[in-house]
Amino acid sequence: MLNFKEMIAMQALKAEVTIQVPENMVLVDKAEYIALKEQPELGKIWTVEDMKRELGLRKGLGWLRWLLRRNEAEIKDWCNISDLGSGKQRYRIKPSGARKWFEENALKIDWDEPLPK
Repeated sequence: MLNFKEMIAMQALKAEVTIQVPENMVLVDKAEYIALKEQPELGKIWTVEDMKRELGLRKGLGWLRWLLRRNEAEIKDWCNISDLGSGKQRYRIKPSGARKWFEENALKIDWDEPLPK
């Protein structure tokens, strides 16, 4: 007869299960899913306002513009900042680059840093 400890140690179950995937769904590799998800954004350009809305950033537009200008050298592959004169600038942002950069840098950014005057 088995003692209690031996019974507990034997409480493992190996099972083979078949799960039916609904007709309107498919299983895809995660890398392929991410690539497919980004496709609707191919060829699209965001403004700073679009970026704020799409990424759910909870800072003002002025602060976000300042953050982009401050990191201009690092983000030049996905964010083009053009000087329009009179102190105005146009920001052209590639969505896939912005998503990746903010995901990688969100914890490094001091979100409480005040906007310089």
